Formats: sequence, C-alpha cells, structure tokens
Amino acid sequence: MIKKIDDILCVIEDWIMVSLLLAGLFMAFLQVVLRYLFNTGIHWLEAGLVTALIWAMLFGAVRAVRDGFHPRVDLLPSLVSPKLRAILNFLSLGAAFALAAYVLLDAVFYAKFLNLINALHPELGIKLLYPFLIVPIITALMTLRYGLVLYTLFYKPSTLHPEDQYRDHIGAKYKKGVIE
Repeated sequence: MIKKIDDILCVIEDWIMVSLLLAGLFMAFLQVVLRYLFNTGIHWLEAGLVTALIWAMLFGAVRAVRDGFHPRVDLLPSLVSPKLRAILNFLSLGAAFALAAYVLLDAVFYAKFLNLINALHPELGIKLLYPFLIVPIITALMTLRYGLVLYTLFYKPSTLHPEDQYRDHIGAKYKKGVIE
C-alpha cells in the first residue's frame, strides 16, 4: 500500500515539476523575445514565471522529504545508543509531521479567508487564492510524506537515516547515485 502511494506521489511530483519548469522556461524565453526583438512584453509573464518556478521548487521540497535531502544534525544520533536514537528519530520526524500538519491547517484557514475577501493578484489579475493554493497543496503532500516516513520508522526505529529505511521498505532502487 505504501509503495503504491509513493509511486503515485512520485509520478505526480515528476510531472508537475517538469511541467512547471518547462512552462517557466517558455515564459522566460517568450519575455526575452518580446522584449529584445519587438520592444514590448506581457506584463504578467514575470509574475507567471516566478510563480511557476517557486511551485516547482516546492514540489521538489516534497520529494526531498522522501529522499532525505533536507538538512538535519546527524552527529548526535550517531553518538547515542540505538534506543535513544529511536526516540530521537520519532521526536524529530514527529515534530516535522506535526509542524507540516499545523501549517496545513493554517493554510486552509487562510485560503478560506482569501476566498472570502475576493482579493486579486496585482499582476496576474486573478483571485489571489489561486496562486496561494500551492501552500495547502504542498503542506498536505509534505504531511503525507512525513507520515509515510514516520510509519516505516516502526519497522527499524533505531536507523541512522530514516529516509533510507523508508526507501528500503518500499523497494526504491538506487542507480548510479540516482534514486528511482
């Protein structure tokens, strides 16, 4: 079950990241062509480019939870006993999960507020709610990712790198330094 969820999340993340990066690249190319060849431009292209690239990076941050690329202190867990290491793992991942869940609740509350006041984005001319929706989406995915890693920690709680334990549990393959 966890492998299926992970596979679905990976496919969604990959497609969204690639699509947003390509959209950003296209908008940047279009803006340069319009500016330097035709001495004109489209006023919302810059905001669209920034939004697309930020969204792509945020989806990359979700993937980084799975792959263990978020920074953390590894010195202390490597110096303590396996029992204390297990406690530290549960505390740190539990705190990350709780923080992501809290930010998710707060983001949903703020999204409802933005929808209620009908605020408009100054450059894109659309409801401010639409670009902001990335925050509840990303925090929901981040909460899910931390929850999955936390769940698999029950199988080997004293592991030094919980994300490695997670990938081993779901059977993720390693290939030339790249995680599949």
